[in-house]
Amino acid sequence: MPMTGSATCPICLNNAEYGVETNCGHCFCGICIVTYWQHGSRWLGAIACPVCRQQVTLLLVNFTPEENNNETEEKRNVSTRVNEYNRRFSGAPRPLMDYIRDLPTLLRHTYNEFFTVGGLIWMFRLRVIVCFLAALLYFISPLDIIPEAVFGVLGFLDDFFIILLLAIYVTLIYRQFVQNRAAGVN
Repeated sequence: MPMTGSATCPICLNNAEYGVETNCGHCFCGICIVTYWQHGSRWLGAIACPVCRQQVTLLLVNFTPEENNNETEEKRNVSTRVNEYNRRFSGAPRPLMDYIRDLPTLLRHTYNEFFTVGGLIWMFRLRVIVCFLAALLYFISPLDIIPEAVFGVLGFLDDFFIILLLAIYVTLIYRQFVQNRAAGVN
């Protein structure tokens, strides 16, 4: 979520530059949190939030609109390090309560992602999931366009047609994803 005001970094006590938000909802300067991770005593593992001591398993970029428009070395460095951190530690097993504590921050970021260019990719993925669920409900439903009980093997044709349409739709979405990735959108 882009910052609207100037958040204060709890590490350097200045305004957060190239802000990064932890999964627990605390915002830091990008350089401060990356330095804290790389030079801390546990640099091989996930860090604990400097404010609340909860394990940080996900860092979320929280740049201001001005910072998003600027292409600086500092911005590229912060983005690269945040991606590296997330690749290494976001898949770590965690207790159920940690997932519940992360909900407010992650749902807020997810909601805001839907209204960006990258959010279109999210909507494509969501549509694939909805299509799979609709197809599953169609298969387990006793109501069919062409019932199998009456028409036998011919009754399965509508089921195969649904599978074919779903497969085509998924390949179209994947093709769009590959094109966006090649163009540098994703």
